[in-house]
Amino acid sequence: MTLLPVTIQGNYFCKGSLAFIPIGAHWVPAKTGLRWPLEWSLEELEADFAKMAYLGFNTVRFDLFWAWFEPRAGDYNPKAFQQLDAFIDLAHKYGIYLHPTLFVGGEVGEAYWDVPWRQGRHPHMDPEMLRLQTDHAAEFARRYTGEPAILAWDLTDEPPFWIVSNETTDAMAINWTRLISGALRRYDPGHLLCVGTNVEDINHGPFRPDNLAADVDFFSVHPYSIYTFDRFPDPMLSERGTYAGAFQTVLSGGAGLPVMIHEFGASSAQYDPEKIAAFDRVTLHSGLANGASGFLAWCFTDAASDLFKQAPYRLAPHETQFGLTTWDRQDRPRGQVLRQFSRLLERMDFTGFQPCPAEAAAIIPHEWSKPQGDMSRAGLTGSGDIPYVSTQSATESRESNLWLTQSLLNTFILARRSGLKMEFPREYADWQHYPLILLPSPLTSTERNLIHVHTTFWELARSYVEAGGTLYASFCADAAIPEMETLFGAYLSDHVPADEITLTIEKTFGSLEAGTELYFHADPSRLQDWPATLVATTGETLARDAAGRPALVCHQLGKGKTLLSAYPLEHYLGASPVAFESPSCYHQIYRSLAEWAGIKPMFSTSDPGVEAGGLLSNHRGYVILANHQPQDKEVKISSTLDLQEVKLITNDGIQDLALHGNAWQLKMHAYDGAIVEWKC
Repeated sequence: MTLLPVTIQGNYFCKGSLAFIPIGAHWVPAKTGLRWPLEWSLEELEADFAKMAYLGFNTVRFDLFWAWFEPRAGDYNPKAFQQLDAFIDLAHKYGIYLHPTLFVGGEVGEAYWDVPWRQGRHPHMDPEMLRLQTDHAAEFARRYTGEPAILAWDLTDEPPFWIVSNETTDAMAINWTRLISGALRRYDPGHLLCVGTNVEDINHGPFRPDNLAADVDFFSVHPYSIYTFDRFPDPMLSERGTYAGAFQTVLSGGAGLPVMIHEFGASSAQYDPEKIAAFDRVTLHSGLANGASGFLAWCFTDAASDLFKQAPYRLAPHETQFGLTTWDRQDRPRGQVLRQFSRLLERMDFTGFQPCPAEAAAIIPHEWSKPQGDMSRAGLTGSGDIPYVSTQSATESRESNLWLTQSLLNTFILARRSGLKMEFPREYADWQHYPLILLPSPLTSTERNLIHVHTTFWELARSYVEAGGTLYASFCADAAIPEMETLFGAYLSDHVPADEITLTIEKTFGSLEAGTELYFHADPSRLQDWPATLVATTGETLARDAAGRPALVCHQLGKGKTLLSAYPLEHYLGASPVAFESPSCYHQIYRSLAEWAGIKPMFSTSDPGVEAGGLLSNHRGYVILANHQPQDKEVKISSTLDLQEVKLITNDGIQDLALHGNAWQLKMHAYDGAIVEWKC
């Protein structure tokens, strides 16, 4: 089979002129594990390739162990390159692209795979180590320049290198990426580049997407909600958990490049294999609906029992059963899910397609997206004879980042439950074209620079609303907005502690009927949980708290509208386990706001637990549906487009659906997805 060189056009990968979605997994062999280079078996490798082809892989990710390829500094192992050549031969034979990962530092559990000659030197900081790594990357580039079997070079898996993760700064990450990508591009300009980051995005790590954007071609995310309990205080198979891949895809994508979901899944040593399969199924459909450009699960196979006796498996029991297959190549349920999804993708034509535009956006603060210490937007001019030094710019606050990303995650889910497609533009990017801007607390706060928008943002916000935009904001006790009364029709008076909260709708607002009560739980010991005390002036009070204070205030300004919450609602949901399990009506605030503003999603469903996302081309496209709920759903899908026909894509073929105006009915099984092709 002939493999064509791969490029990126818009949001999707292309082989020749045809766009496609890379799909597969990370390969670690069952019998030899991470010792496969030392216990090499070409026969076992080919058997794995045959199984991967059966499962529908078109791409496989795997590790190039630094110490194996470079056993002594500057001295390369010819046997290692012979093994890589064998991978290339099999890639062409089975039609599976390779996605090699350089400098494997961390891999499988708590393991770090070092080089014997590092001698304690910091690989992201030491000049000699940086030179050696640059030369190492250049060696691969020279040998494999133009090789079409290579989809892309992955600069490394889950940086920072785990042994120095707490010592790596933004500057180190940026410099390291520039050096390694520069070495690869110098000798191999045709291959795509990425860095296989884990949760660097939501954890605000030094290898987050904004720090990499100038030197790579696409981003990657590893949405392990089961290991990020502070953002996902839920069972694995929950509505919030099944949004993890989509959320990280959209958050990282706000830095301006396509996003591949590199690793996802769970271990059968910890979770029911059927539940893992359901989780994967929703992750795949939801990710595709939100613009993910590829899917590589962790991982190809379970480990054979002999590996349990040695590190890293001996020290990480959960890693023994993460496979799409058992150790003897029998399908696990999640392997069948990936095979079925791959077959669906084969029936789709992504050439010329792009994700449909978003109706809503939440702004990512400048300090969050830029390197630590960046002063480019401080507004200081002149010679700087009297130096200004921020006391916050040189330090990282995990608590602040947690506050922000919790709120953004739950804002994203509320928007999706409301039928709104959402994006995360950076503060100084072009965000004024979005019909709806969502600013959950702490974006409206003032004390911690990392997590709020700049003072000057509010001048632009007022102009945006006057011109016809719609803006939502939620406050807490730390809120501060200069001259806010003009924008919101209300001003800040004080703040009060909060514990158990009841908000009562006193005037029907869209689908929120008068008398509806919304309940939240707050921690009275934390200022960020306290609500702001509002005085409504020209704004209209829609809801009040138990003390009769304004809780939701709407206002019209020029051609636009605002809605203000005195309570940090999204933050409360972030700290509430299983907050989105049915019944949940919190999203009705966003839906009612969109209805009030006349914002109509291109595609929407009759059930908030079933999301819809569109891909567009010329007079045709796809709707990708994902049911995030544990119940079967009979849903109505509606569109603002003048549709002529809709067809359900299945593994068995194409099925005509009955259109009723610009809507159709579809039965969605629990934790399942569907893909519908439409034409105008």
